[in-house]
Amino acid sequence: MTPETPLPGPGPVDPAGAAALLAGARDVLVVGHVRPDADAAGSAIALATALRRAGTGAAVAFGGPDPVPHMVTVLDPDGIVVPAADAPADPDVLVCCDISSAPRIGDLGDRLDRARVSLAIDHHASFTGFATHHLVDPAAPATVLLVRDVLVALGAEVDAVIARALFAGLYTDTGGFRWGGADALRLGAELVEAGAEPRELMRELTGTRPFAWLAAQATVLAGARREPDAAGGAGLVWAAVDPATATRFRDHTPGLVGQLLATAGDGVAALLTETAPGEWSVSLRGTGSPDLSRAATALGGGGHPAAAGFERTGTRDGILDLLRAELAGAAQVCGTSPEVHPRDTRVR
Repeated sequence: MTPETPLPGPGPVDPAGAAALLAGARDVLVVGHVRPDADAAGSAIALATALRRAGTGAAVAFGGPDPVPHMVTVLDPDGIVVPAADAPADPDVLVCCDISSAPRIGDLGDRLDRARVSLAIDHHASFTGFATHHLVDPAAPATVLLVRDVLVALGAEVDAVIARALFAGLYTDTGGFRWGGADALRLGAELVEAGAEPRELMRELTGTRPFAWLAAQATVLAGARREPDAAGGAGLVWAAVDPATATRFRDHTPGLVGQLLATAGDGVAALLTETAPGEWSVSLRGTGSPDLSRAATALGGGGHPAAAGFERTGTRDGILDLLRAELAGAAQVCGTSPEVHPRDTRVR
C-alpha cells in the first residue's frame, strides 16, 4: 500500500480501501467510544501504533468525562493515548473504532466535522453510518479482527505491543474464545506467536481487587431483583450501582452484569450504573431473544442482539420503566437471529 493508491469514494470500504485512506494521511486521530472496553481501546491503540511506526503522525483519544480505565494504560506502553483536551482539533483523518453512532464519540464528536475524512471501523449491527467511510461487519466477533485486516492491507508488522492490544480486544469480546468461531481462534494463535502472552496480559488487565470490593459487590448483588414476567416472559434480572461505588470501583463494577446474567436463565440481565447523580449507564446481556440491540437503540444506545447498552438521564425507576417497555416491544418482534456475539465488557 502506497500513498499513490487511489482513494475510495465515500461509503462502505473494504480493508484495502481503509488502508488507502490511512496510507495517504498527513496525521490521524483514532478514537474509541466513551468508557472504552478492551475492543475499542485495543483496536485504536493497535492501529495508531502501526501508523506511527510507519511514519504517520497518529494519536489515540477517548471522549470524557470519565478517566480512561486502567486497561488502557496496560495496552499503551508507548504513550500513544493523549487526553481528550490534547487531541488534534482538525485531523486529516479521524478513525472511529468500535463506535456504532456519533454520540458514542463523546466530547470528541466535533472532530467529525473538522476532519478531512472520517473512517468508522465497527462490528455492531446497530451501526448508523455516521462517518464518510465505513468498514463494518456485524458478523465479526470483535472490531480488532477488522483492524487486523486493515493492518495486513497496510503491510504493517504486528509486533508484541500491537499483538497485545489486539489480543485484549479479541479475548474480551469473544468471552475468552467461548464464541467467535475458528477465525477468532486462528487470530488468537497468530497474536500469541507475535508476542501476546495471554496469562500475563490477562493478569495485567484485570489487576488486583481491593478487599473493600468484596463488601461493595455483595451490596450491589444483594439489591438485585428478578422480574419473571418482563421481556415478554423471558424474565429480567437487574441491579443498580450507586455513584460512590461506581466511582470508587469503576474498573470492577462492569463485570457484575455477567454475574446477573448467570442467574437470568434465558432472560435478560441489566446493570444500571449511576455514574453521576441522575446520569445512568445501562449494560444489557441476554441470549439474543429478545434483541437487546433493538431495545438499546430505541433508548439512545446500541450493541448486539445479546449484548447492548445505553446511557440516559433520569431516575432509576423511570429508566427501568422505559427499559421494560422496550424489552416487551423487542420480544414481540419475530425473526430474531440466533447468531449473536455476546460481550462481557464495558457498557455500550
